Amino acid sequence: MANISALIPELDAATIHTLLATAASKHSDIHALVTAAINSKQRAESARVLNFDHYSRSVWREINVTYSRLGGSKQYDKAFDVYNEVVDTIDTIVKSCGPLANPRTRFNGLSVLRKIGKTICLSSNDVVGHEVQKNFQWNESLENGMCEIIGAMSDEERRVIRDDVSSEEALWPKLVELEGLAQSYCVFPEFSRVLEVLTEGLYDDDDDQGEEWSEEEDTDEAEDEEIAHIPGQFSWPEKPLW
Repeated sequence: MANISALIPELDAATIHTLLATAASKHSDIHALVTAAINSKQRAESARVLNFDHYSRSVWREINVTYSRLGGSKQYDKAFDVYNEVVDTIDTIVKSCGPLANPRTRFNGLSVLRKIGKTICLSSNDVVGHEVQKNFQWNESLENGMCEIIGAMSDEERRVIRDDVSSEEALWPKLVELEGLAQSYCVFPEFSRVLEVLTEGLYDDDDDQGEEWSEEEDTDEAEDEEIAHIPGQFSWPEKPLW
């Protein structure tokens, strides 16, 4: 039989995970090696903060600008490619925001997924945007990705997000806004689950859950001005005014 190290790549990731976890639980030396590897990766990940804003700008341009001069049938041909790019972008962001990542990286990832969600809601004036929006009437990639990032957060990270309703970077009111947009445009069918996961177990029934937020207090108006006022005749600016 070939050397076992040459055969391990033939196993699927789930099997490797199970075997390694079992070995680590039964053998202290393997447990020490695995722990050291995890700690090393955590130190490396915690030392850097990732910013994902370029992804939200890229998605906005792909949906609203790149193919805006094409005719309707050609836009239709491109729409599924754009949709797949959006799904791949969501997946890329989520994979960078796991439990070993810097807390700020997780916040940034959740924030940019929110921007991508708002772009999808408000970008239906042409064929590409309309077709992308239709696909997210059933696709739950955005909600699942957000819940995965939130699941990697500590209780304190989640509490800070929920309690901040008025600072310049307050995320909670923007998520509440996106839930309303999702309902209005019939997209992201499981978005309410995002808010539930974010607040789960943070408060007792009689706890003060922070100041109530209203639309008039939304501090994100300037950032989202461009998304919210999409022209009908494809007179797009070069970039969204985030």
